[in-house]
Amino acid sequence: MKNKLWIPIIALLLITSIDGYGQRWKLRRYELDVYVAATTFHGDIGKANESLANMFNGVRPVFGVNPRFFIKQKFAVALDLAYAMYGGKDDPVSSHGRYYSFTSHAFVHGVRAEYYILGMAGPSFGGAVYNKRGMVNNYNKLYVYLYGGVSGVLSKATIKDLNNDGEEPINNPGYNNNSVYSAVFPLGAGMKFSIDPRWSIGFELGYAFSNSDWLDGYASEWSEYPDSYYSISVKGIYKIRNDKNGRPVFKKLYR
Repeated sequence: MKNKLWIPIIALLLITSIDGYGQRWKLRRYELDVYVAATTFHGDIGKANESLANMFNGVRPVFGVNPRFFIKQKFAVALDLAYAMYGGKDDPVSSHGRYYSFTSHAFVHGVRAEYYILGMAGPSFGGAVYNKRGMVNNYNKLYVYLYGGVSGVLSKATIKDLNNDGEEPINNPGYNNNSVYSAVFPLGAGMKFSIDPRWSIGFELGYAFSNSDWLDGYASEWSEYPDSYYSISVKGIYKIRNDKNGRPVFKKLYR
């Protein structure tokens, strides 16, 4: 009889420990990403007749940050604040006699939602990590997620006419020398791997389409679609703990 009493006690302890393990995310709701990305632009200026070549035409850098907050265990919202560059160059034999190159400087600011399909709950990949107090679970993990959002982009383009000693095509009616503000809608997928209780590294692949045809400073009469771009990014991610009331804690985060 005494042996049978141990069965519900052990079951209760297991259920309690599993529930506590599953609720640990509530004390780690905040993260801050710092990232570097490369973009490849699809607009009116570029190798539109060569899809593969156009993917590597005029690659430009992006530098940004993503402050993040987990609303639910598998659902987070994040800001996207970045300095971005876009670029490209025509194929001189396939752009209706035009041979332009462009570079745009842009400020990106927006919000996005992230849904974690691996790592936050359920199946995950990882191993144990140890500190001075013993094993620290739930750190050495792979996380996979999908994201989507909306951003505003303020950009200013410079275009050169390579058939005319690099002069800007001021007289071309399709050229816009003004700053342009546009809505951009990013979509993509990412993964991150925790290397200790505070730090993770991450990678993202994304695609963003805009509602403007002027991010490259030029709207061709043959244009059928607004501007868009692909990106690949590398991230350093810092976890910020919070108290039971959800307030960030910046002192004695980890021991």
